[in-house]
Amino acid sequence: MATAAVLGFLQGFVEWLPVSSEGVVAGAYALIFDASLDEAVRFALWLHLGTVPSVLIALRRDIIDIVREFLARPQTPSPTVRFLVVATIISGVVGLPLLLTLSDISSVGGTAATGLIGCFMLVTGYMQLRRREELDKHVREELNLLDSLLVGVAQGLAVIPGLSRSGMTVAALLSRRVDRKRALTLSFLLSVPASLAASIYVGVESGLVFEAEAILAAFVAFVVGLLTIKALMAAAAKMNLGWFVTAVGVVIIVGALIAWLL
Repeated sequence: MATAAVLGFLQGFVEWLPVSSEGVVAGAYALIFDASLDEAVRFALWLHLGTVPSVLIALRRDIIDIVREFLARPQTPSPTVRFLVVATIISGVVGLPLLLTLSDISSVGGTAATGLIGCFMLVTGYMQLRRREELDKHVREELNLLDSLLVGVAQGLAVIPGLSRSGMTVAALLSRRVDRKRALTLSFLLSVPASLAASIYVGVESGLVFEAEAILAAFVAFVVGLLTIKALMAAAAKMNLGWFVTAVGVVIIVGALIAWLL
């Protein structure tokens, strides 16, 4: 139970930072339980069931505004509504096959899985370090189809453990000259349907929905996420965590190598 609570705490804390909460949780799970990559990633995806409600509560005003906007003009949805719908569909088309493929590599053991996750975290760190700062005078207000396609693909690829969903989607939006604060808000709004669908699918398919430890971990993730989302989103909007993610990736890889040698 204590281990489940710790994993839930990790999810609730790092979900709001561009450091791949899935990679951190899956890496810890694989190392602690010597679990396969498939099992570790499924548990990490399950924990999003805890942090999704945190997003709904913290961003409820944005969500209410979007719903009102859509209901007022259902035949001509706003660019924001179109962006969220198209990007969600694209992320499902890209991410679902990757999620299903994880079961085909379930033979990858705990140490190897941890090392692989560390490698993908290095990729995330590199992307964060290369992410350019946007200039206010170059900020775009309108979202278009290309924005939806790029961000949808980025979110779909983030099913791979170690690739930060928020890091990749925010980087994609910044590259399209979307304001940093707005990019972060859009990223987390976009996470709701994808994360909720993935966590429910994994929970039912893997039986986690019936396990007391898994339920406890998700509950802890919800509580911690609700307490930290505002502060950490504000911090993430100002900081480039590339070096931090890179360092975490290196530590994970070194830890996996040591465990393999021993």
